[in-house]
Amino acid sequence: MVQDSEFPALVDLLGVGDCIGTLITTRHLLTVAHCAEDLETSQSLQVAGTAHGIATITLHPQWVDWDYDIAVVALEEPVADVTPYPLFTGTDEQGQLLTLVGRGLHATGLQGEPGASTDGLLRRATNLVASTSEQWLEVRFEAPGSGESITDLEGVGAAGDSGGPAFIGTGEGLQVAGLNSWGEPPAGGAIGQYGGSDYSTRVSSFAEWIQEQTSSSPGGNASGADNGCACADSSPAANWFPFVLLLGLAQRRRSAL
Repeated sequence: MVQDSEFPALVDLLGVGDCIGTLITTRHLLTVAHCAEDLETSQSLQVAGTAHGIATITLHPQWVDWDYDIAVVALEEPVADVTPYPLFTGTDEQGQLLTLVGRGLHATGLQGEPGASTDGLLRRATNLVASTSEQWLEVRFEAPGSGESITDLEGVGAAGDSGGPAFIGTGEGLQVAGLNSWGEPPAGGAIGQYGGSDYSTRVSSFAEWIQEQTSSSPGGNASGADNGCACADSSPAANWFPFVLLLGLAQRRRSAL
């Protein structure tokens, strides 16, 4: 588990454990379209304890059936005293370490979603990018001892934190490389169990579109069925079996068939 104060630029969108947006300028949040479609401009969002009204909600114009799962939410006023995260715009994500952050359901990789519970606490996991495509960064949830590519905080997902960031660390700090979008279970298994895969919207593919949205309103620019992503906790009590953050409410997510 991590303290909320470590990630003040993360914003709960529809409730605690129900979609996350990441501040990428002083006035713009980046999230997935399947979360943003349920937002209303009449709502306000708590950013580091301060309420901010929503000015506009922009879904990618090609978003349909989970493709182009990305959106930009503009706030009415700039956020003070919170540093936005820059975007990762490189194209060398494959093989790099991702850090996923969210506060959704959690369980071990043996239990997955069927054995998960929720407490609303923020957790993080790490994983290596197994493959990339135009729209997606894929990671795979490997069991302890199953291979050399497993990370210390190995995790993937299922239901509770769609839209949450997948960071890549750079010399300038963490940058947003992906947005938790959807996942698929292992053969014969369930979301969040070992052997499954998780997919984040590939931010580098949408950098130009994001720039257009953030430049069209004041506040800076972005250069500065069931499914989900999952995150892990390194608590000794877990016996090194990663905890799963099930990212995105089940009714808003699908499993790949």
